[in-house]
Amino acid sequence: MKEKFKEAIKKNYTKIIFTILLIIGIIVRVWNFPEGIPEINIDEIMTAVNAKSIAETGKDILGQSFPVYLLGWGGQSVVLVYLMAICVKIFGYTLFAIRIPTLIISIISLVVFYDFIKKIMDNKNVALVGLGLLVISPWHIMQSIWSLDCNMFPHFLLFAMDILVTGLKEKRRGLIYLSMFFFALTLYCYGIAIYFVPFFLLIMAIYLVKKKKLRIPDLIVCIAIFIFFALPIVTMFFLNGLGINKTITIFNITIPFYENLNRTTDMLLFSENKLEQLLQNILDTFSLIILQDDKILWNTTSLFGTTYHITLVFVVLGIIDIVKRLKKKSDEDKTSSVMLITWLTLSTLTGFLVNQTNANRLNSIWYVLIAIGTLGIWATYKEVKNKKVFKYDAIAVYAILFILFSVYFYKYHVPKIDMSTCFSNGFYQSLIYANDTDKKKVYFDDTDPRGRYTYYLTLGNDETKEYIRLTTAEEVQEKIDNLQDDEIILANEKFNNYESDYEKERIRYFVLIYK
Repeated sequence: MKEKFKEAIKKNYTKIIFTILLIIGIIVRVWNFPEGIPEINIDEIMTAVNAKSIAETGKDILGQSFPVYLLGWGGQSVVLVYLMAICVKIFGYTLFAIRIPTLIISIISLVVFYDFIKKIMDNKNVALVGLGLLVISPWHIMQSIWSLDCNMFPHFLLFAMDILVTGLKEKRRGLIYLSMFFFALTLYCYGIAIYFVPFFLLIMAIYLVKKKKLRIPDLIVCIAIFIFFALPIVTMFFLNGLGINKTITIFNITIPFYENLNRTTDMLLFSENKLEQLLQNILDTFSLIILQDDKILWNTTSLFGTTYHITLVFVVLGIIDIVKRLKKKSDEDKTSSVMLITWLTLSTLTGFLVNQTNANRLNSIWYVLIAIGTLGIWATYKEVKNKKVFKYDAIAVYAILFILFSVYFYKYHVPKIDMSTCFSNGFYQSLIYANDTDKKKVYFDDTDPRGRYTYYLTLGNDETKEYIRLTTAEEVQEKIDNLQDDEIILANEKFNNYESDYEKERIRYFVLIYK
């Protein structure tokens, strides 16, 4: 019986390890979901109110029918908003509904990444190493538990890459054509994709045609599919980049022009001193890749980085391994190596073209760094004499880092995120608290000049209560001085300290005042 059990484990080893890793990945991401981060991000709530509007009316909050790009706080991509709109339709307008799309896509990406590594290396064991690295990646965990529009880009880029690799490996033209749809879709995930995707496809097309892995007729079909699906968003970039004040409507789809769109200021091409800005961008990009920290609390932790700092050593070894493969004169298939090195190179160059590079703006690079790091670990494993020692030491080191990160992140880092400038600083949780009371009127301090708390209010709206916005410190203090029994005030102490003898409950930067 024992021998049969051992034989069954050996036979199903890959499936067992894959399942264990996937379960670990899911658990760490659904821990306390959707309030792994209790407060709401300013971009997240803007996407949410547009998703709610589209779910109910088919139009965004500006009244535009199914726009290909949103104005938001200066520009937002739409793939997340449409996924969120579907979830709002199903689950209602809740925090769960606005965060579940990112969680689901992130979990799917774990499986797709495993498949991608398996395809490019023709080795399930290497794929398990890659899956393990991704499961415990701080970047991947942090972005999966809340919803930011640009974080759809790396996932859909990975999906496109995997479909393309599968189509090439299995010689299935249909999958190659399908990958073009997904590559086009990435342009709707994040505007910066326009600097990466067309050039990546151009380089890969030249290589594949030259190596006779893609026929000219198939290339023409691929180009046609990509252009067809990419044309609306490319037109939007064209209109807004050149300042052509014209909004185009095709059927129910809106290609908008926005007078106040400011995303172009984030690009090198629109900078005043281009050379100085380029040098700064290069410095910022390499600093981010090496230090894996952009000093933005909701993106990275300085202690653990995006992929753990030790992984960078294996990334270097992985690059060396790829270069060796490319230098070989043999006729072995080098498509995967070309794809990875092109992906890494163009992601880095994208960082050069984007001002104030951070983990979000450079998010096309994290999957490929983890993939190349996986190759580096495998190349090292093949070279060392004592493979068993290396294997268990590597597992132990990464397991310890993962446990330390998980404890640190949820216990110590999340509270810092909640009190950071781009989250609701206690307002959302204060609103939940107020809604649980018997007070009929909820006055809230919206002295923040951006007026963002009105948007947060939409998510916690209780129809049995009346919500009144206070826009100045004087209004807040006057209401405190004349507080009635059925009223409660959510006062923001980040901006003002208010005098009161009434009951108080403090939630981060907010103080709830009531009789």
